[in-house]
Amino acid sequence: MPGPRVVVKVGSSSLVGPSGALAAERLGLVAAEVAGLRAAGAEAILVTSGAVAAGLPVLGLRPGAVTLAEKQAAAAVGQGLLMDAYREAFGPLGLEVAQLLLTRAELESPRRIGHLRRALTALLRRAVLPIVNENDTVAVEELRIGDNDTLAALLAVVAGADVLVLLTDIDGFYDQDPRRSQRARRVDVVESWTPALRAAAGRAGSGLGTGGMRTKLGAARIATAAGVETWVVRTAPGVLGAVLRKEPVGTVFRPHPRPGPRRDVWLRYGAQPRGRLILDDGAVDAVLGRQASLLLQGVTECRGAFAAGDVVELATAADRVIARGTALLGAPDLVRWLTRQERGLVRHVRVVQHRTMVMAGEGLDDGVEPRQG
Repeated sequence: MPGPRVVVKVGSSSLVGPSGALAAERLGLVAAEVAGLRAAGAEAILVTSGAVAAGLPVLGLRPGAVTLAEKQAAAAVGQGLLMDAYREAFGPLGLEVAQLLLTRAELESPRRIGHLRRALTALLRRAVLPIVNENDTVAVEELRIGDNDTLAALLAVVAGADVLVLLTDIDGFYDQDPRRSQRARRVDVVESWTPALRAAAGRAGSGLGTGGMRTKLGAARIATAAGVETWVVRTAPGVLGAVLRKEPVGTVFRPHPRPGPRRDVWLRYGAQPRGRLILDDGAVDAVLGRQASLLLQGVTECRGAFAAGDVVELATAADRVIARGTALLGAPDLVRWLTRQERGLVRHVRVVQHRTMVMAGEGLDDGVEPRQG
């Protein structure tokens, strides 16, 4: 039996030296830590930042002063440099590495997720370390995940991980920015989510990365909702072994005591809605009260260009989103059925299946866990 499956995310600030270039000693430390996980019997997946940071010096560019096209160019140059550096770091440790570049599209549909999961499983069975990054060169806005903390959390969900570790340059989650306040105190264990916790996240701390404690908190929210224990720890010798042994390092976010199905977590956080259906009051009551399948007769308006199998939002007449679900009909077919319905020709046609639906609770985008049906 394989040991726990661990997704480790490392940010640019943990890989790049003061000169702005990749630092071999820093990559070596990350490599030694991940190899230690493997030696302890765990399965490891590495999510890495650093491609843009590695490519900027080559192009003569500075962080924070680049256009989107220049950032994409830097990613194209830097990704190869980053993988070469990882091969040099992991090679002496006896680990082969494989590159997986993802956009949101790979985390959108069950079919693509299935392909991704099978590829990861095949690599892990052959003792090859998957190294994952967002494909910044081609990821246009609607396909962007945006930050690798979120990517790591979504990957932990779809890959069936047991533990998510977010490596950073700060030794955990603090109630204030420890670099600005001497009164800052580390939160060692998070078991519940409060507005104060969200307010403490602050903004990104490094000019090199796109993340920060706010994105790490969001990533922990996603992962723990699916039952994945999440740690925020400083990159340091022995830290991943300490996490496996559950020693008091950094901040641990406990998994939700009643985690929702991982598909529901993906539907809530990973899927990008392609359309919106406006419901009448009866359909709203049926969805919220019974999580019933949505019937055609409850739909008053269809928005967006979505296909069968795409995720759509369900909203009230006041345009308040109450749920997400997978459409059984594409928009053109649904519009035709709605036209027939107006003529009294049809009534009982299922539009969204309840088994693929998650409730909004207080809002799908505010971090509230899916309500359990």
